Amino acid sequence: MASAMADRPKAAERIQAAAKELFHRRGIRATGIEEVCRAAAATKMSLYRAYPSKDALVAAILCDDAAAYDAWFAEATASAPTPAAKLRAAVEAFAAKLEGPEQIGCPLLLAQAEFRDPEHPTHRLVAEHKTRMRNALARLAKEAGAARPELLGDALAMLVDGAWSTMPYLGGTRAAEVLRRTAEAVLRNALP
Repeated sequence: MASAMADRPKAAERIQAAAKELFHRRGIRATGIEEVCRAAAATKMSLYRAYPSKDALVAAILCDDAAAYDAWFAEATASAPTPAAKLRAAVEAFAAKLEGPEQIGCPLLLAQAEFRDPEHPTHRLVAEHKTRMRNALARLAKEAGAARPELLGDALAMLVDGAWSTMPYLGGTRAAEVLRRTAEAVLRNALP
């Protein structure tokens, strides 16, 4: 019995995992705290002990999503031999993500879209993550010899986020194809 209890994830971990799945599938605002607690087999007291508010739970999930994305980006570009190849590897990795069978969109952008107030913590967290992504692309563009690396970083970040936003009506395969082709045209024009 003690072994089974030790193997069971802590309430906070179960709550966060259940909330992440429900928020991504149904939406943050459409998912109530009671539903999260039921899915996590946890009490409201456990939830509020771990996360003082629903906003704090959302923030924890977004921080984890952003950290996972940052690690994924680093891994996706690590083996490419040159900065230009790293930029192309990043585009290919984003395109492959768009084509994922369970993909419904960027969880960070989907979360941000649910909160109209630009002062909501979600906006700050998403902006910080997207700025890191854009800066990583601009840094690679500079290393690749782009004449205007900041502009290239902006362009690639916009293409990626544009692909995410068109995915619901283009579908993942088409959005990925457009991302690949457009990014390659931009890279050919911007790199020496």
